[in-house]
Amino acid sequence: MGARKNGVRPLVVKGNNRMSDQKIIIIGAGVAGLAAGCYARMNGYRTEIYEMHSLPGGLCTSWERKGYTFDGCIHYLFGSGEGQPFHQMWRDLGAVQGRAMIDHAVYQHITDGQHTLIVYADPDRLERHMIELSPADAPHIRALCDGVRQFTRFDMSAMYTVPAR
Repeated sequence: MGARKNGVRPLVVKGNNRMSDQKIIIIGAGVAGLAAGCYARMNGYRTEIYEMHSLPGGLCTSWERKGYTFDGCIHYLFGSGEGQPFHQMWRDLGAVQGRAMIDHAVYQHITDGQHTLIVYADPDRLERHMIELSPADAPHIRALCDGVRQFTRFDMSAMYTVPAR
């Protein structure tokens, strides 16, 4: 990595022999910035990616504190498995070859030390568990889980489709 400029560290993605005279400067080395840099290089542009953090990855990084590992990334892989809308993008970027996508039944555990909310990936199981924890909130829980069920039917491929010119 290059020298810092005003606290921002440039990351230069190298590759592609048919380099254009045009240059793209990308602010932020999160998944979107890194992907934009890779695609730009694949298409012959010179690129510079600037990131203020000491590591690339943006929200797709993890950190440790007091013996716990916090990983804020896993939800960014939504729709990345084989046959899902973002899988081809990850293939283009060389990120999934030889790697298995794991479908976890549990997204997260949240506890206050006495009670634990388990955020299940299956909305039916999530609904049953939440109602078990708080029967008085059943109407709101059902509405929430109905919204989750509706979202699972959302066609995410539209988010990866190039707009018509």
